[in-house]
Order: sequence, then structure tokens, then C-alpha cells
Amino acid sequence: WFWMTPQSPKPSCHDVVIGEWAPSAADVAAGRVPGFGMTTNIINGGLECGIATNGNVEDRVAFYRRFADILQVPVDEDTLYCNEMQSYR
Repeated sequence: WFWMTPQSPKPSCHDVVIGEWAPSAADVAAGRVPGFGMTTNIINGGLECGIATNGNVEDRVAFYRRFADILQVPVDEDTLYCNEMQSYR
């Protein structure tokens, strides 16, 4: 449910990953851009975004890269992290 359902003002993680979400002007001003980092912001942004990247985020990104490699899906290196995004909190 959480992955598929938007919780205003947050989009759903699913919409972000499949490219259906377009950031609003407020999102752009807050540094929120489509990509894997935005899913982190949606799920755990209050603890992990807008601050220096921690080990939990690095581990999650490593898993994402690993599975993307297995599935032969390209990874946008510019959007993996949320350290430069404001959280929705």
C-alpha cells in the first residue's frame, strides 16, 4: 500500500520510479527531483534527507545498484541520494 499510494504532499514511490511524477515548483525549489533519492525522501526523508549521507542510505543505494545491475536497468547516478533535498517534514 505505502509504495503505491500518494500521501499528500508526497507522491507515491511507484509514480516516482516509473516516471509518472513531475515535481511542482515547490518541489524543485526544495531540490526534490525524480529518481531513487526521491523514494528515500518519501519513505524516510525526515531522518535521511537534507543532511550528510549516512551508512543506511549508502547500503540502500548499494542494494539498488546491485539489483539494477542484475536486471540490466540503467542507474541515474545524479539522482541516487537525497542529501540535497528538503524532506517533507
